[in-house]
Amino acid sequence: MVSQAYLVDGTRSPIGGYGGSLQPLLTAQFGATVTSALLQRNGVEPKDIEHISAGLTMPDPIDANPARAVGKLIGAPDEVPSFSINMQCCSGMQAMILAAQQVALEQFDCVLALGLESMSNVPHIIRGARWGDMRIGGAELADMFIELSYAGSKVWGEPMVMVDVAEHHAKVDGVSREEMDAYAVISHTRALEAIDGGRLDDEIVPIEVPGRRGESKLFDTDEHPRRDISVEKLAKLAPVQPGGVITAGNAAGMNDGAAAALICNERGLKKLGLEPLARFIMPGTAQVACDPSLMGYSCVDALNAALKSAEMRTDDLDLIECNEGFAVQLVACQRAGKWDSERLNVDGGSIGLGHPPGMSGVRITVHLANALKQRDLKRGGATIPAGSGLGTAVLLERVAA
Repeated sequence: MVSQAYLVDGTRSPIGGYGGSLQPLLTAQFGATVTSALLQRNGVEPKDIEHISAGLTMPDPIDANPARAVGKLIGAPDEVPSFSINMQCCSGMQAMILAAQQVALEQFDCVLALGLESMSNVPHIIRGARWGDMRIGGAELADMFIELSYAGSKVWGEPMVMVDVAEHHAKVDGVSREEMDAYAVISHTRALEAIDGGRLDDEIVPIEVPGRRGESKLFDTDEHPRRDISVEKLAKLAPVQPGGVITAGNAAGMNDGAAAALICNERGLKKLGLEPLARFIMPGTAQVACDPSLMGYSCVDALNAALKSAEMRTDDLDLIECNEGFAVQLVACQRAGKWDSERLNVDGGSIGLGHPPGMSGVRITVHLANALKQRDLKRGGATIPAGSGLGTAVLLERVAA
């Protein structure tokens, strides 16, 4: 039997800067705080959760299978199966898609989908140390952060880090540095307007973090957005690569964060007495792939595939959330998708707010549901590209109270 899948509610941590407020904690630790708050405010007990899925892209071996670790930390029963997946930047959204499919097929009635990332705690490794290659001479210490930014391209062909891909997009799509910088300002400005206007308050769970001297502090506000940003200041930044157009100002940040979503079918809603925010339109989810050297196109392809499966058009969407890895990607995809800027990332995107890769797919989907409610709108789509040329998308329909 096929049921409906509902996004009941979602929460997230404030997004931390690289080496910022969340650095002292493992993903499972701040992920558990976010998840416990989600359950408490909806009156759901840990024993009511039947499955946990999580997406992350840069795992710390200490934090192995953080979906299971979060489950144990929040007090979920030992019998609750849990898995963590890596689909690069699509990881969190794919965890949500799988969760929605599980409840729609009535395999489970009430599940959690998580998006987790701590870029600040990605380890270094020494290749060959296990098998004695260091007996004479030294060995190179490899930075897993850099290695993972190749998105696997060292295996299949010409190695390209994400900045290489962004520069390639700029050339192929004819997007200028000025256009990128202008969009970056929009992303920061909209993010700050949303923060100041309280539009993110329902999503964010304050995190208690340890200080350097044994004290603790409450981290409660995204620390990536810049209030002093301007096109003039961005124009003065040096490009990441000599002669290039990608800068630290027109790319998403390196960040830490966690997001959690509670997903149920009708039976789960009735059993737990819950009122959902939105319904997953199904068919209306998508997974696609494209040329990795033009990975940004995958978010357009994914949203179009989701719309096609739901027999809908872009004009049927009141809002669109598209993750911003780089401003060039967003500008190119907005053109290709013919997306109206007034419906796109209306409360800022990952350039302004930050981009913990495993978290972002859950964050933008939860925010889409909240934005529809706040603006009294009906339908929206969320889409995210990944570095190896993968894309995912979901469609949501608001459930009015």
